[in-house]
Amino acid sequence: MLEKHVGNDFGVCSTFFPADTEKFSLYKNIELKVFLPVAYRTRQCDTITVPQATVFSWRLGVKNAPEKPRWIIVGFQTEKSGDQEKNPAVFDHVNVNNMYVMLNSTRYPAVDYNLFFANQQYSRVYGDASMFGVKYFGMDELITRSNISPVDYKSIYPLFVFDVSKQSEKLNTQAYAVVLPDKLLTFQSDGSKMSVVY
Repeated sequence: MLEKHVGNDFGVCSTFFPADTEKFSLYKNIELKVFLPVAYRTRQCDTITVPQATVFSWRLGVKNAPEKPRWIIVGFQTEKSGDQEKNPAVFDHVNVNNMYVMLNSTRYPAVDYNLFFANQQYSRVYGDASMFGVKYFGMDELITRSNISPVDYKSIYPLFVFDVSKQSEKLNTQAYAVVLPDKLLTFQSDGSKMSVVY
């Protein structure tokens, strides 16, 4: 168990200390010079200027070899980069009619989306996006499900969410992809202190 000590009212500086009951166990591990694997999630954001072609490919990759992608989230923004009068939190669906991810020769989703935003045909991508919190955090749907309505999804937050954990036509359009991989590091003791081993 960790105890959090916040440096000020704004939470700018946060430090975590082990609870007294856990300190003894940690000190023993340090003395025994053990390796402690620590898994955590990282985020990276890549961007590309979308070509004028109606079909394009985008090659993404994780930065380090042991990382395994679990989620890929893609969004598009048209003519918002560098414009302070445009809201950077608003995304555009750019009339995407299909999108998929190829990972180690496996296609996600296995079946085409067949989207048509003008005719309100986007329920599958809306469902994937609205269930992201439930699947990512592994919590009850009543607590973590997105409160974004289908109309708001289409006009404000059309993010395309690909669960890969089971292992455009417009000019001046940017595509953003956030890759959420699992990462592993190890703590190694030299008998007096712990060090991170990558």
